[in-house]
Amino acid sequence: MVAINAACKAKGGAHATYSCKVVSWDDVSRGTVGSGLSCWGANITDTYLRSEDGAQLFTVRSDNWNEKLGRIGTDEICVVTGNQEPGGKELQPITLRDFLKQGGTHGGYAGLGLGTDLSDDELDQNVSIRFQTTFLPVGDSEAGRSTIQFATEAYNYNTTDDADPRNLLLLCTTQGLALQQDGKGAKRVFHHAVDPDGSIHRYWLEAEQSDHKAGGAQRESKAEKQDALARGKATAAVIGTRAMGTRFNVLMTIQIPLQQKQKRPQRASAFMQWGASDSGDEDGCSDSCSDASEDEAGCWMGGGTADLMSEPMGDDLPDLMSEPVEAAPTMGAAPAMMMRGSKKKAAAAPVRKGKANAARVSRGTEVDMWHGLSVKVPERNRSEHITVTVVIYNTVAGGVPSAEDVEAAVDDMEALYAVSQSLTLAQLQPQ
Repeated sequence: MVAINAACKAKGGAHATYSCKVVSWDDVSRGTVGSGLSCWGANITDTYLRSEDGAQLFTVRSDNWNEKLGRIGTDEICVVTGNQEPGGKELQPITLRDFLKQGGTHGGYAGLGLGTDLSDDELDQNVSIRFQTTFLPVGDSEAGRSTIQFATEAYNYNTTDDADPRNLLLLCTTQGLALQQDGKGAKRVFHHAVDPDGSIHRYWLEAEQSDHKAGGAQRESKAEKQDALARGKATAAVIGTRAMGTRFNVLMTIQIPLQQKQKRPQRASAFMQWGASDSGDEDGCSDSCSDASEDEAGCWMGGGTADLMSEPMGDDLPDLMSEPVEAAPTMGAAPAMMMRGSKKKAAAAPVRKGKANAARVSRGTEVDMWHGLSVKVPERNRSEHITVTVVIYNTVAGGVPSAEDVEAAVDDMEALYAVSQSLTLAQLQPQ
C-alpha cells in the first residue's frame, strides 16, 4: 500500500487523486449539509476485500469523500448470464437493462418471482459507475499460476433486518453472475453455481496469475483460452462497458436499490441512529466515517445535524476499529460516537519490486449451500439510481508493484472514466 500510494503521489496529476483504501464507500445515496457532501445518507455501504484466510486486502480508488464517478445507462453495461440456470448453460452476454426487465427469469434461481421487473426506464439512464483496481499478493512460483482466494464483504448501514434489505446485489464475472442481497451486519458476496435440481452452491473467488500485463484489456490466444476452459477458469469476454473490451480480471458488483417495507423512525435524542433511514429521506441515516486512505483518520461525529462535520480531521485521532460496530460507545456526558470504515497504519513496504500481471478472476472453492433470497417480490426504490462498482484485479508476486505497473493501472481507470461522463458523487446528490 505504501509503495502504491508513493507511486501515485510521485506521478502527480490525476494519479495523485488515487490511493489505497481498505474500506470503500460504495454509496448509492449520500446527503448534503449546507453546501458540503456529508457522510450521512439514505443508502450507504462500506465494502471490504478479504482473503480466504481473513487477511485484509485493499483497492486503489479515488477519494471516498467525493469520489470520481462515471454516468452510463443500463443498456450500455454488459453482464454474463447462464451459470445460474439449473445445471449451468452456455455463458452469454446480455445488457443490464435486459437483466432488470426480466429479473424474474434471470433471478428466478435465487427466489425472485416470475415476471419480476426491476427496471425503471427513467432512473436507469443515469447509472453511476465506479472504477477501482487492486494488486493482490501471491506466491512467486515457477509455474506462474499462483493464486489467492478472496471475497468482498458489504456492510449496508440502512439494512437492519435480513428480511428487509436495502439493495439487491448482483455480482458479475465472465463466468456468470450471482444475485443476492444485503442484510444486517457485514455480508460476504460469493459466486454461485446451480445443480440440475436447483440447489445453489456458493464459492470463493480466485485470482490467478496470468501472462498479461497490468492495465488495459486482455486478448487471449486460442490455446490460452482452451487451457483456461479445460481447467474451469475464466476466459476473457465482454463485461462492463464497451470501452473495457474483453477481460478476465474484472469483478463487477451492482447495487439495485429497493423500497424497504419498514418505516424507520428518526431518533429525537442526541444519540445517533445506526442504519435508521426511510429510503426516501437523505438525512434519515446518520453515521460517522473515516477515510481509509494513507494519512487520514477520517471524521467523528456526534448525533444530530447541528453537530455534523463535513471534512475529515487530521492525524491526531487514534486508530479506528477495523470492523463496523453495532453499538455506540458512550464518552462521558458527550453524545454517543459512531465510526464508519477503518484506518490502519501500514507497515513499512519492502523495497523489492515484484512482478505484476492481470489476474484471472474465476470461481474458487465451494463455501456452502445457499437457500436463496429472503425477499421474493422486491420493490424497486423509485428515487435512487443503480450503482455499479468495477474492480480490476491484478496479482503481484515477489514484492511490490513497480511504479510503471501502478501508473498503467491508474491510466486504465482514467481512460474508462473519460468515456463514461466523469463526474463526482456530489453532482449526483440532491441539493
